Amino acid sequence: MDSSSESDTYDRPTGHRSRVRKRRTRPDSGFPRDTHVSDISDKIDTLANTLQDTSRNLNKVDQMLGQYKEHTDDQAEAMVTLRESLEESIQHLQAQQLRRSTAGWSASLSTLHTSDLDDGSATDRRRYLPTSPLRDYGSAGTGNRRRSRSVAVRFTDSAQAEEQIHSLHQSLRDLQSDQLRIGDDIDREIRRRNRTDIETKKTLENLAGHIKASQKEEPVSLRVERRLQEIEDEMRTGRQVLSERHHREKPKSMSGELQEMDDMRSQLLRMEKERLDLQRELSLLLSQQKSARRQQERGVTGLDSDLRVQLGRISVSSEVEELKKSVERKEREKTQLAFRVEALSADLERREQQQLKMLAQLKEIQSRSEENVSECGRLEAQLIESERRREELRSKAQEAVRQWKTKCKKLEREFQELKDNSRNNTDKDKRSKEREGILSQQLEGARQQLADALGRLAHREEDVRRCNVDLTETRSQLVTLELELQEARETLRGLEEKAQKQISLQVQMREENVRLQKRVELQEHSKEEEQRSLLDLQGSVKNLSAARADLAARLAEVESSKKDLEKQLAMAQEESSSFGRQLELERQVHQKELSHLRMTQQEGKAQQDRDVHDMLRLYQREREELEALVRDLKSEAVADSELRRALQLKLDKMKTECDKLTEQLSTSEENHAKLLHKYHTLKKELDVKVKLAEREEERRQSAEHSMEELHERVTGLQTEQESILHAVGTQIDSACQFLSKDSAAKLEAITLTPGLQKDSHRWLAEVKTKLQWLCEEVRERESRERRLRRTLQQHKEQMKALKQSKDSELQSFLDRITLQDRLLKDIQSEKRGLLEMGRKKEDEMRNLQVSVKEFSTRLALDHLESVPEKLSLLENFKDLEESQKQREMVEQRYAKYKEIVGNLQHQLEESKKRIQEYRDEKLDAACRSLQLTSLTSSLLSQSNFLTDTTLSTHTSPQKPLASPDLESSLTQEHFSTFNGANSKHTSM
Repeated sequence: MDSSSESDTYDRPTGHRSRVRKRRTRPDSGFPRDTHVSDISDKIDTLANTLQDTSRNLNKVDQMLGQYKEHTDDQAEAMVTLRESLEESIQHLQAQQLRRSTAGWSASLSTLHTSDLDDGSATDRRRYLPTSPLRDYGSAGTGNRRRSRSVAVRFTDSAQAEEQIHSLHQSLRDLQSDQLRIGDDIDREIRRRNRTDIETKKTLENLAGHIKASQKEEPVSLRVERRLQEIEDEMRTGRQVLSERHHREKPKSMSGELQEMDDMRSQLLRMEKERLDLQRELSLLLSQQKSARRQQERGVTGLDSDLRVQLGRISVSSEVEELKKSVERKEREKTQLAFRVEALSADLERREQQQLKMLAQLKEIQSRSEENVSECGRLEAQLIESERRREELRSKAQEAVRQWKTKCKKLEREFQELKDNSRNNTDKDKRSKEREGILSQQLEGARQQLADALGRLAHREEDVRRCNVDLTETRSQLVTLELELQEARETLRGLEEKAQKQISLQVQMREENVRLQKRVELQEHSKEEEQRSLLDLQGSVKNLSAARADLAARLAEVESSKKDLEKQLAMAQEESSSFGRQLELERQVHQKELSHLRMTQQEGKAQQDRDVHDMLRLYQREREELEALVRDLKSEAVADSELRRALQLKLDKMKTECDKLTEQLSTSEENHAKLLHKYHTLKKELDVKVKLAEREEERRQSAEHSMEELHERVTGLQTEQESILHAVGTQIDSACQFLSKDSAAKLEAITLTPGLQKDSHRWLAEVKTKLQWLCEEVRERESRERRLRRTLQQHKEQMKALKQSKDSELQSFLDRITLQDRLLKDIQSEKRGLLEMGRKKEDEMRNLQVSVKEFSTRLALDHLESVPEKLSLLENFKDLEESQKQREMVEQRYAKYKEIVGNLQHQLEESKKRIQEYRDEKLDAACRSLQLTSLTSSLLSQSNFLTDTTLSTHTSPQKPLASPDLESSLTQEHFSTFNGANSKHTSM
């Protein structure tokens, strides 16, 4: 894949996130908790996007490492083929050397004659050339061709005896210098490789320690559960303290929430910076890998060209240098890989810490949602209780008012009858006065009782007003808590998905560690093979001159195979690029769909918020109307109290006047006339009272008319309640159908029949049976989940046992490897001994050269004495052949050691494969258990919500509602939340 397309995809979701963040900001000062929760959800979305980007980058790094591994495997195969070709050429050269050595032996013995002493003046005309291991002096001046480097002594004739001796001397010096130089190079290479062996062992030990530490660590699920439990306890205590301080320190809590929002914003900015840094690091890694790949390709091409030059020159020294360069390049690549592995391990640790933080935040949100649910239930119970008390108070007040009105009417009728009797019969004045006194006393008692009743009514009205205030507060709290609960559920689902993704990321990182271990082992094998090839080259340095034709043919074959491989690689790259383009298009389509879904979700949230605000405005208006009615009633009560006081004063005056009349009746009729005059005045006052009573009757009729209107509204609300209950029934049916995949017969047995909505008791009973069926289904699923958890625990125990067995096997393998290291050290010591023997042989060769110089002048006289010296030379060559045989024996031992190490590595690979298969099974089981837990939690929340709604409706199925607007709003809110939950459940 192309890195530019990947970077475009990285930039695209960031812009989308910024647009989503701008749309989701709602400047509503009345709901700070809603804005806080929405900001938290936005931040969690950004975290999810960053984690997805990092997972994509890690997948890409994994692919690049896989490609690099394939490339190194191809290089190893090429080195193996080169080694095989070199072995064949060495065998061919050894055969040629044996043939030439036998031919040279016979020629040297057959060409010794007495005529070799002649022509001694030929030495004066000869020019002896200097010796150098890198230049050919055979073609200069004399036209003689330089001898090959095969170690064979020949004496052709007497004229060329001295020339043959000098050529032999020159070849011996060339061989000596070449051998010294190659020995020094090999010693340096051995020292450098020993250092690299030590470094690779250290890195392997570090990697093994990291792997053991990661294996010894507790599983992530147990750590997360323990941490979440601790966070739940802390959140409970903190929630209790906050609930006590909430009403007293509301502005302080607002400032604290703002501070928390600022902290979260700073954390998000910090995480965004970290994400950008990671992207830069990954881009640098990709560029480094590309440059390394290009360098490797250039190195391969350079190796091909160098091989051609070497075949043209047939120079062993250049081949050794090129091999050194390739080995050094491999070492550099190995160090780069080690650095990258360390960086990836550090990145993995940092991401695990971020995962733990996110899981802590998830648990905090879960605890908040649970506390919000409990507070919702408590507030609903308080709301129902306050409504019931308000209805009781209202009914009692109405009954008391009716009773006092009837009493007042009775007293007025009696008073009117007494007045009529006083007109008709003056003789009964005394009795009427007595009755009037009794009636006045009764009126005073009735007025006192009326005043007490009015005081009680005012007190009850004050209680009703307080209940209304509490109801409004509980409504607002219910709305905010429901919104918080909804958003907490959404964030919980998102975080569960993120946890699953993080588990998959951890599995991928573990697989990457296993791959890196395998890669290190492969590099060790390649290094061993290179050492083997160096040993072979050291043995075949003297015999490569005769392999020109074979190597040229093989080079042509290699070139043809290389062209085929390049064609295949080009085709594979084209296929990979096409696949990358397809994946990029699919990714863009998925991103567009995801952005569209987020837009629709935001629009739905905004519509819900608008509906809630409209309902709150309606409730506010109704509350203001009720408060205005209460004020009117209070003003009327004040007017009635003033009238009562005026009447009380008038009654007091009447008492005094009645006393005066009784005194005056006994004295004279004039007083009786005055009493009649006062009687007329009292009659006028009674007319005024009658008018006032008529006005009160008119007010009562208007109140009854308003009560009838309220009853009509209650009936309308009852119809709305029936429609809402019908919708709830349909939603319950949909939930039952969703859960009735395995038990369709049970669902058909409990389905609703038409016409049941009229009978509320039967409908509630059937809904209750359905909810019980849902609970049973949930219990069955929980039992399945428990069984799966048990199996998962068994798998974990098996995994622990397998880990222990594999640790023991690894320990045994490490012991074997240490033994093999000791064997390698022994072999190296033997090799050094062989090198010392070679140096001794070189010293002997130098002595031989000195002796050849001394005996060159006396060759004509002492040719018979020089024959045994030449025989000693041949014996020295035989010693060299014996040392070569010993070297071959060492190589055979090394081959056996290689077979043993290969078997051990095969066993290690099989054990790693079994461990990986078991990890895959464990991950599948964990994913299934997580899916089951999410499904059961959603079903349990829905069933709890439905049981709460059905219980609340069952408590008052046919009672007329005191605040119909409140009940309708609550039912509408429950219905909307239930619909939202069901739609989310169906989408899942």
